[in-house]
Amino acid sequence: MTSLTARALSDTTLPGLQGRRVWSAPAVASHAWLVMTPARLYLVPTGFSTDKALGQAVESGADLELLFGEAAACVNLADIARADFDLAGLTLTLCRATGDVALNFRDAEAADDVFTKLLHRTRDRLALTSDKPDPLVAARGPLGVLAGVLLATATLAVTASAAADLATPDAPDWLSRWLTLLATLDWRAVCGVGGAVAAWLQVAAYRRYHRPPTRLALVPARPHPEGRDS
Repeated sequence: MTSLTARALSDTTLPGLQGRRVWSAPAVASHAWLVMTPARLYLVPTGFSTDKALGQAVESGADLELLFGEAAACVNLADIARADFDLAGLTLTLCRATGDVALNFRDAEAADDVFTKLLHRTRDRLALTSDKPDPLVAARGPLGVLAGVLLATATLAVTASAAADLATPDAPDWLSRWLTLLATLDWRAVCGVGGAVAAWLQVAAYRRYHRPPTRLALVPARPHPEGRDS
């Protein structure tokens, strides 16, 4: 079996160390089989048999080296320094000092399952992050515009309803022209248009606030600062 990393003691058949999770084509696009044990991830290239009997043998704890021979490659989970999960492309990239390994999927559930199991088995040194921005920062623009629209709508509606009363014979010509124009506006129509714009901005702010991430990553966890005696 070809190893992508230094070979350690085999955990493929030892009792109590099986804990295997198995994924295969067609859910996996880049490989015929992915087999994750507590310490390693075995990668079997496309073209290898995906017979159900073989999968049952893998899940039952058969020796992976005997099943796959030299066809499979092995990645030690301890060697993974970072993992990037492209949610849109269903691609999981394992970053290691000796080179990156890309896993492509056709099935979102299988991709999520592999990433979740990897997170679980590396949680002692890797932490989960995402590209999702701060919700308040993302929604700040639409909320600011919404406040401006509400203020402008209220001001225009009140002015339009009172324009006829504000017009006086001794008012300057420019003011009289503006008041005459405002008097032609129906304050109810102004409120309707302003309300429609405000509703659209609320939807935009909601979508930005709840926008899901497009990428997830496992990165080295920051060490916790040691406590100091007071």
